[in-house]
Order: sequence, then structure tokens, then C-alpha cells
Amino acid sequence: MAKSLAKSNGYKTLVKKITREFAELETIVKNSVAKGHWNVGKYIDEHLLENKDRAEYGTGFYEGLAEDTGREKTTLMRVVQFYRAYPIFAERRELNWNHYKGLITIKDDKERKKLEEKIIRHDWDTTKLREYLSVKRKLAAPDKDKPVSQLTFTRGRLHTCQIVPANKALVSRGPLALDLGFREQYEIPAGAPKLKENDTVELLFAWGKLAGARKVTVAPGELFTYVAMVEKVIDGDTLLVSLDFHCPMSVSQKLRLRGIDCPEIDTEEGKRAKRFVESRLKDCGFIIVKTYKDRTDKFDRYLADVFYSPGAGDPLLVAGEGTYLNQELLNERLAAAYE
Repeated sequence: MAKSLAKSNGYKTLVKKITREFAELETIVKNSVAKGHWNVGKYIDEHLLENKDRAEYGTGFYEGLAEDTGREKTTLMRVVQFYRAYPIFAERRELNWNHYKGLITIKDDKERKKLEEKIIRHDWDTTKLREYLSVKRKLAAPDKDKPVSQLTFTRGRLHTCQIVPANKALVSRGPLALDLGFREQYEIPAGAPKLKENDTVELLFAWGKLAGARKVTVAPGELFTYVAMVEKVIDGDTLLVSLDFHCPMSVSQKLRLRGIDCPEIDTEEGKRAKRFVESRLKDCGFIIVKTYKDRTDKFDRYLADVFYSPGAGDPLLVAGEGTYLNQELLNERLAAAYE
């Protein structure tokens, strides 16, 4: 049946019509996505101009807007950059939003226009554009004299928790619980001192098991520090780890290295950054992660400062003296500082 249909001129015409219409539909959708991002950038930029003299429209504006709209801070900043690079948006059927994300990294207007024409002339898809931009960055002479950004960080304190109201699963065992982070709670050990909400405690262990807790003074910035095992290096600034709570439980969690941004993994620079991290962590039985909730992200993702020492066996020593991986990537110029 199919073979006989394939020989029919009418059937061939039908296939061509359907293919053409779906291709046209795909183009319309892609152009609409680009125009929609441009519109959002226009709304934000105009709002910022109207409120430029108000102090609250300085630092923190994008963080708040990201939380209130459920969008990532980087996306909101990028669409404003898109609008400012193209204050008059002329729809180009050959260019979609992913093309524009690459184009707006070119600061010079004339150079950006030339690249636009090259994309259209050679019918580049976004993969080809990323390859071109990667090579262009690689060939650009690096500024060796430019000082490397220095991250500020807190090493954190292992085995410390804050006391919080117990969730529904634990409330039958008491009104309060240990906040282990990552929305995980654990019951307060028997024999712990009298505690109230927001107190901080250090967990005590005997023979590798949780044996009690003592009340201590811990700065908020020192909490949520863990021993972790690396399951996978996803890219230069993203790890999948197993977090060891030193309780009869563990959690696998994806963490992004705080304060830095490595090149995309589909570029040579991105692959080099990933190989660097893999080589640094391959002989580590564990790492120390000081974690932070990414308040601008709606997908419950977390940021981390990572400390390591190949072959080390004492987590407390690594927490206090281990190499700071985030800064090391900056020092090696495999990442850029990212706010």
C-alpha cells in the first residue's frame, strides 16, 4: 500500500505540502519566541528607566523580579540586553531566540550586524553559531594582566543544624526537628539539651552513629555544610553529589558552583573545564560542600562552595584547609566570575 502510494504524484504533492506547512509553522513559532523575549526586555528596560532614581531599583532588583515572576535572573537580564542591542526589532525569519542569545554577546554593533548576515548567508543553525563564537573567544588574545576575581566565601562548620518546627511526618515525635537542609528533617536525638526554635546544635557521633547533640553558637553562614561523594561531574560548574548527613539517610543532589560561570559544555573551553574538575576530584574519597539555596531559581536548585584534598581522610581537615575549587577554576581562567 505504502509503495503504491509513494509512486503517486498526488501523494508526493501531499507530502510536500505537509512538510512545507509544518516548516512554516515551526518558523512562525520560533520568530514568536524571539519577539516575546524582546517584548519582555522592553517592559523591564522601560520600567527601570521610569524608576532609575529609586534606591530599591539598584542591587537586588533582578533577584526580586526573578522570584516574583518564576523566571531565572539570568534570563531576565539577558532579555534586557537583547532589547538594548536591538531597540528596534525587525523580525528575521532566519533568526530565532537561540541565535539572538549568541548575537547579543557581541558588543560592537557593526560586528554584530556582520555576524547576522553571515548566519543568514550560510544558513547556520545555533550549534554552528556556538562553535563560531567559541573559536572566536579562543582566538581572542586573553588579558593576562587583568587580575583574577577573588571570591569571598565561608568554609562552614560540619555537623551543625538549626532547630525548626517539625513537619507533619515528625510532629508525632516532638514539635521540633533538625533541619538538615534540602527540605530534609530528622528527629532530635534522645538526651539532647532543652532546645527551642532557631537554636543551633552540633551533632555528636559514637562509632559512626548519631549519639546526641549539644547546643552551640553557629553563624547562619556556617550552616548547611556537608561531606559529599561525587557521583558525576556534569560540566565545569555543575556536580551531582551524594550528601552524607551522618544520619541513616543520604540525598543525591545537583549543585552548581557558586560565583562562577564555565563555558557551555558543547564548546572546547567547556570540555576543558569539565576535564579539569574531573582530574582534581578523581582521587578524592569525599569533598566538602558549603551549600546555599538559589533564591532566584524556581526549580529548587542549590549553589555550593566546594573544598577538596585528594587522598585526605579527615573531613574536618578538608573543611578547614582544603583547596577551594570555585576559586581554582577562576585562577586557571577556566571560568568567569558570575553574580
